[in-house]
This record gives sequence, structure tokens and C-alpha cells, in this order.
Amino acid sequence: MIKILVCCASGSGTSMLTKLTTEKACKALGIEATVSHAPISEGKSAARNYDLILTAKNFVNTFNGVSTKVAAVKNPLSVDEIKAALKESGFAD
Repeated sequence: MIKILVCCASGSGTSMLTKLTTEKACKALGIEATVSHAPISEGKSAARNYDLILTAKNFVNTFNGVSTKVAAVKNPLSVDEIKAALKESGFAD
């Protein structure tokens, strides 16, 4: 089972919707995952506790220097885009 953290600016609206979309993408790919969401400010300090950070492209640089893999999406509500990000990150075939 992998642990995914979805981050957005405030950690409420977009990240909650992206969390739900990520769960759908994981299910479609057969990935067992625990998906959490948080604001960017908490995400950077909590990154080490996760296998993957999923965020919008404009927030990727916020995670420079963390050892956790970071995947960026342009449309955080697109199951297909999140599936592609999971594949590119090495968590799906």
C-alpha cells in the first residue's frame, strides 16, 4: 500500500476534490493507496511520511529538497491525468 498526500494552497477545497479523484484513479489502476490531503504549508513538512506528493504544477517548486516523489497535474480533477502522473512516478504500469 502506498501513501499519497494531495496538496493545494489552503488544503480544503481543491485538495479534497483531488483526493477523491486520486482515489478513483488508484482504484482504476488497481493501486492500493491511502490518500490524504493538506495545505502546501503542512505538506512540505509532512512529505517524508508519504510515498508520493500530488500537487498542481504551480506548487511543485515548493517541494524542492524533499526526498519524496512529487507529481504535478494541470487539471487536478482529471482521473486520466492523475493516472498518468501515477504511472510516470513509477506507482503503476
